[in-house]
Parts: sequence; C-alpha cells; structure tokens
Amino acid sequence: MEQDLKEKKAQTAGLARLQKWCGLRDRTEREVWEKMRDVMAKMATPPSASRAEVWSEDWMAALREDKYVDDARCAESYTRVHHEHKSWGPLKIKAGLASRGVSGGVADRAIQAIPEDQWQASANRLLARRKDELEAHQDRVIRWLMQRGFPQRMVWTALDHVTKTARREAGADS
Repeated sequence: MEQDLKEKKAQTAGLARLQKWCGLRDRTEREVWEKMRDVMAKMATPPSASRAEVWSEDWMAALREDKYVDDARCAESYTRVHHEHKSWGPLKIKAGLASRGVSGGVADRAIQAIPEDQWQASANRLLARRKDELEAHQDRVIRWLMQRGFPQRMVWTALDHVTKTARREAGADS
C-alpha cells in the first residue's frame, strides 16, 4: 500500500515535471519521449522497465490530451520563428523539423502555411543585403543563400530581382 502511494507520487511528480518543461515552448513527441527517459532515470527509485513503459504511455496520453504536445503546432511555430527571425528558407526549416522528429507531411503543411511570395521576399532581402559582394563573389553569395535553405529557383529569381533593381538605381543616378 505504502509502495503504491510512493509510486503514484513519483508518477504524478514526473508528469508535473514534463508539463512544466513542455510549457516552456512547443515540443515534438520525439523530444518528449527523450525527456521522459531522462526524468525516469533521475528519479530516486526509477520504475521497472514494464512500469516505465506504462508510465510513459500514460504521460504521453495526458500531455496530448492537455495539448502540451502537438507536432503540427510545434512545426508551425518552428517554421514561423525560423522564417521571420533567422531568415531560413523552406529547405533548411524542413531539415530542422525532420531532425526534431516531425513527419514530412506535417512539415510540408507548416511550410506551405507561409505563402511563396513571402519566401521569395526573404530571399530577395537577404541577397540585397549582400549585393555589394555580388560582382566579385557571386558564386559565394549564391552558395550562402542556398545554405540558408532556399531552393535554387528562388535564388535565381532573387538574383534577377537584385540585379534589375541595381540597374534601375544606377540608371536613376546617371
């Protein structure tokens, strides 16, 4: 009886710890599964393997039910933040989501939530910032933009846009 009470307390404390951790930012299911292993390993008396499996399933079900874990929401948040604040392209964001364990379909939907013209505007803006380097190091600048995760067609469109803008500005100056 006393052992059951201790186990219930430990299970509740573990769930509370996971809820607090998940509340800090959106997490993927894979990240939560990994954290569960850490939480159980750090318990004063870790549960047996069979009990740990039951606890893990119970914890994940509770976290899903309370909306602490949602891969789609995590993918949307990750995509929005990395597009707006880090100026990453769709390819790099998709790779980042895959490394976090988000399925391809969920990642594609999150990326498609941002209109194509916004992705192109980001590529244009990034390339315009480095337009002074274009003449001497065009290949390096193009490679840099592709490493930021922009597809080749967007890079060439951005290059065309920046080149035309520079010509217009040069024509207006003369």
